[in-house]
Amino acid sequence: MKKIHITGLSAILSVILALGILNACSSNEKIENFVLEEDTGFLQIPGVGWQTFFRTADKDPSMNGLPFRSGCAYFRWTWGDLEPAEGQYAFGMIDEVLRKCREANQALAFRVMLSWPGHEGTIPQWLLNKGIRYTYSECPEEGAHYEVDLEEQVVWDYHEKLIRALGEKYDGHPDLALVDIGSVGLWGEWHNYCDPKLMPGDATRKRIIDLYYETFPNTPLTALVDDKDNVLYASLKGRSAWRGDCWGNGDGPGVGWNHHRDSYWPMVKMLPDGWKTGTVALEPCGTFGSFPTPPKSVVDDAIAWHATFIQNKSHFIPKNWLPEIERLMKVIGFRLVLRDIDYNKAPVQGAGIPVSMKWENLGIAPPYRDHRIALRLRNTDGKIQAAVVTDVSIRGWLPGEKKAEALYKLPGDIKPGTYTLELGIVFHSSPDHVIPIANKGKTTDGWYRVGNLEVK
Repeated sequence: MKKIHITGLSAILSVILALGILNACSSNEKIENFVLEEDTGFLQIPGVGWQTFFRTADKDPSMNGLPFRSGCAYFRWTWGDLEPAEGQYAFGMIDEVLRKCREANQALAFRVMLSWPGHEGTIPQWLLNKGIRYTYSECPEEGAHYEVDLEEQVVWDYHEKLIRALGEKYDGHPDLALVDIGSVGLWGEWHNYCDPKLMPGDATRKRIIDLYYETFPNTPLTALVDDKDNVLYASLKGRSAWRGDCWGNGDGPGVGWNHHRDSYWPMVKMLPDGWKTGTVALEPCGTFGSFPTPPKSVVDDAIAWHATFIQNKSHFIPKNWLPEIERLMKVIGFRLVLRDIDYNKAPVQGAGIPVSMKWENLGIAPPYRDHRIALRLRNTDGKIQAAVVTDVSIRGWLPGEKKAEALYKLPGDIKPGTYTLELGIVFHSSPDHVIPIANKGKTTDGWYRVGNLEVK
């Protein structure tokens, strides 16, 4: 074979070209070899999943030793709790609960009650002093209690002020997961089986629903299952489904009736797609094990109903229930995994980078809050740069695959070099409020390493 000798400028150019090709191959190989991996463990998503009851997770002994954590703290407050003096609302109390929820990596769900059997101070004394109607009911089935009349104008006016004050203060708060459409009936559950005449009329019930929708336009809502016609009315407004407070019960002694078969499944059939836009929340009648219902059938129902919240009133979970509860906790609410991501891996300073993603929701319900996809870079020294919250919201992503496109704008003054691309899902108005996804590669502050790029 004849030897070819390259000299002078040609030799120099050949070496430069060869080195460039080798460096490019090395760089591209490093960038393209990043592999996304699914995390199959439990996720603690603030505002989703297991609820603690009247306390945050750090104050709940029943959470000790469980393989999963609570993402939501559930509270119920009476009118007396919320407005102990006329026009003086207990914002300090609520702010403290929200702060504790954030510290426990939870979000808050709450309900307002105007009737609570056996509980003193449900209605504030200052309102009673105005001479309103306050009717006593012995109600042996549910417990003796007093009822106010929401159709009495002075009661309505002050209650409307209360709900509006709560909405103005807390609607859209990043640590507020859900508000029950309460206020009506025993415990705000929209029933009074002992004295149905003490319930407000249908027009007033619809005014209550309209009031919650108007005052909490950016907060997920849910309606109590006992007034099915008005659960349907609320759901058709677009942001609520239903809450059942006797999940897991069996037939009552000598009754032959239970909530699952005779109340909840009829509700589901009336509202088959309600879960797509509003949350389904479930609380046991008593606690797990109070009824002889098989745990598997109880969990199967929760999955079929696309539940986002469950609880056990902060009681310990019986051993025979725990495997089924664990099965449910792997899919409850939403569970997003990033399957694929594609973008320009060699952008220039100031470029807008189109980012194509393929996601899968492995859960049984969509996200109901406005969480956004955010992107940032980490340089070789570990410094974070170019953090951007995109316009892509995950709200409404149903179970199954979902493609998403985002535009990531690099700053013009970013230094050239190699970076790790990191992704976070953040609350739209609170970028430090990060929720987990089912991918490995999580950073210490809750973001995820999803690739590399080299800024030119």
